[in-house]
Amino acid sequence: METEEQQVEQLKAFWKEHGKGIVAGLVIGFGLFYGWRYYDAQTLAKQEAQSQQYEQIVAQLETDGSEAMNQAEQFVSEASGSTYATLAAFELAHQATEAGNLSAAIDSLQSARESAEGVLKHVANLRLARLQLAQENYPAALSALEQIAQVEGFEAKAAELRGDVLMAQGDAQGARQAYQDAIAAATEAGVPTVLVETKLNSIPAAS
Repeated sequence: METEEQQVEQLKAFWKEHGKGIVAGLVIGFGLFYGWRYYDAQTLAKQEAQSQQYEQIVAQLETDGSEAMNQAEQFVSEASGSTYATLAAFELAHQATEAGNLSAAIDSLQSARESAEGVLKHVANLRLARLQLAQENYPAALSALEQIAQVEGFEAKAAELRGDVLMAQGDAQGARQAYQDAIAAATEAGVPTVLVETKLNSIPAAS
């Protein structure tokens, strides 16, 4: 099963390669069946502009520092609700995390979660929970994990991270159950369980 990183990277590559074609196809389809009044050329132009802006932002974030961060934040705000805005928010969160600014990274992921749909929303929740755990904001981390606990493809990771949060809180019994749930979900999905088994076995038997 693909990891969250692989899923996001595939979405990035897909939109970069096919995004304009998809939008163009939508424009043609709506024009043929419903008329241009529902979806006109301005919409296509807007999507093309967002695609170009996103590509520029990703390149700038790798080299231009704080100025690029400001531009990316503005883009996320202005393009809110689009796939490009969500992916840009992920890039912002990554850069902020690398710089050790967890609060800024969390802000970016929260923006992504609010506007994203489908797998990107689930990835945002998982990444949020990791950073909230790092900040010892355990209730927020558990809340984020609750939203993906039953989502196919995320059950094992969500349960494992829930175990990490509960262990950090001192709830060894709850952590043991969460790790067991993670192993069961991973086994069913055919995903390796060595790491989570190590975490489970590290819990003292008397706990």
